[in-house]
Amino acid sequence: MRHLTLLSLLFFSIVSFAQDRILVDGIFDEWDEYPVIYSDATGDDGFSGIDFGQLKISNDAEFLFFSLEVGTEINIQDLNNISIYLETDDNASTGFSINGIGADLVYRFGNREGTFYAGSNSYFISHSDIGLINAPTVTSSRFEIAIKRGATIFGNSVFQSDKVKVVFRDGFSSGDLIPNTNDEVEYSFLNEDLEPLPTYSIPKSPTADLRILSYNVLSDGLFDSDREPAFERILHATQPDIIGFQEIYDNSSEQVANQVGYMTGVQWYHAKQGPDCHAISRYPIIESAFIAGYNQGAGNGAFLIDLPGVAEHLLLIVAHPPCCSNDFGRQVEADLIMEFLREAKNGNGPFPLEAESRIVIVGDMNFVGDGGQLETLLTGDIANESAYGSDFNPDWDGNDLLDSHPYATGVPFSYTWYSPNSSFSPGRLDFILYSGSNLTLQNSYSLFTPALPQDSLTTYNLNANDVITASDHLPVVADFKIENFTVPTQDVIAENWGNLKVYPNPSFGLTSVSFNLNQQDFVNIQLINQNGKEIKTLQQSNMSAGAHELLLNTSNIPTGMYFVKMTTSEFVVSEKIFVVR
Repeated sequence: MRHLTLLSLLFFSIVSFAQDRILVDGIFDEWDEYPVIYSDATGDDGFSGIDFGQLKISNDAEFLFFSLEVGTEINIQDLNNISIYLETDDNASTGFSINGIGADLVYRFGNREGTFYAGSNSYFISHSDIGLINAPTVTSSRFEIAIKRGATIFGNSVFQSDKVKVVFRDGFSSGDLIPNTNDEVEYSFLNEDLEPLPTYSIPKSPTADLRILSYNVLSDGLFDSDREPAFERILHATQPDIIGFQEIYDNSSEQVANQVGYMTGVQWYHAKQGPDCHAISRYPIIESAFIAGYNQGAGNGAFLIDLPGVAEHLLLIVAHPPCCSNDFGRQVEADLIMEFLREAKNGNGPFPLEAESRIVIVGDMNFVGDGGQLETLLTGDIANESAYGSDFNPDWDGNDLLDSHPYATGVPFSYTWYSPNSSFSPGRLDFILYSGSNLTLQNSYSLFTPALPQDSLTTYNLNANDVITASDHLPVVADFKIENFTVPTQDVIAENWGNLKVYPNPSFGLTSVSFNLNQQDFVNIQLINQNGKEIKTLQQSNMSAGAHELLLNTSNIPTGMYFVKMTTSEFVVSEKIFVVR
């Protein structure tokens, strides 16, 4: 079927279908239940190679969605001449005239800019003006596109009708067109209840043992005084067990651990490899190694972490391959990472892996070009085998690694990078990949505070703009279940997170240390400096259930920051304390 008539299009727009919610994530399964709005003939493309295929359209209360086949592998945000034309006021006499419609909104994907027509005026627009999102971020022959229905340009509503007329055009000479001349694509907005957005838990899932956070903090932002409060709220809300940081160039791993400890009241193990890749962990980091990069001095880090109660270690690889148009460099670094993993599994390299060791790869991967780079990390398909060795199966059971595939909280998108002032629209650059043979994913998300409901912001002491203030990357979280893991469950930790109280703070003499016990328990309370050295023991004995108070004399302790650390059979919590004179 080459195309559908206008009558059919209107029929599709008003008939109710049992359809899944559209999620703009580069995965197209939910579109299978949606009707084809227009099917363009194959082989009618111009010299650019763009050969449009099927077009599907949907909407929810906030967004208008498109699924578009383009016939060849391209990057939708670069090096193409595809434009979308939307008649949004049901008036063919206004706007830009094309193929029988009056387009009030035009967006040119390859140029990352557009035009909005209102009366006799026209306005230059960017993706942020219309809330435009597309996926995948890497090359593909099919794309999902979202445009915000409530967008306004200089006080003018973009959508002024309950229906739109649509044209897609490849602007190169003799380029392809949807619909063909004398055809029309019209879509009427539906007002149906849809499935809820993907679920997530901001605290660690109660069924999970381990929470891993990947975070590009943008140019040592963790130490920027203007951004520190946002980072502190984010770390308190997410309470990770292991963090892979990127873009911390000018601070050592010890400084990072101290800064995170200052923000969370928890002591951290730490290591750094490469120019900017840090591992910060609640559990001992027993080895680390540098994984060479494409350019001299660049590269990524591998960290071996000792998990409590588990015979095998966790291999954490923190990566930050080169950005932007450097496709070749990204592929080289993906090959090098997988070469390291293959050799470690084979008992070679800086630290051979025990069989069944957990494997997690995190980082800002900068996947904005060729989709083959992600495939290499997932499947072990090394592009340059002559330089980096043979392909292999990365998981212990012979399967691929798995993608935690987080969705941004409160929106139907999977982006992890959000920069409204950039010409590039939000995209998925940050990843947590893992060995599914011995790690079971329980929960994942990228924290997007602007879309969180107010009750969630209040509950977790977050501000709506926290993630935007902190960095242009979102914090990416994944929770895992691990067999035989013996540390306290997160609900016990969460229950006692604020249990330990120190007052006054800063301290300049006698200070009260108060806490509650749910049961009789052996309690160890220590004063610890920033290097993890015990300065004083406050309590080390069995104590009864109930409220307790101890006095700490800081008059003979040097000025500085310390931690009061409380350990019981159920939990370990710390509270930072400042000693002043």
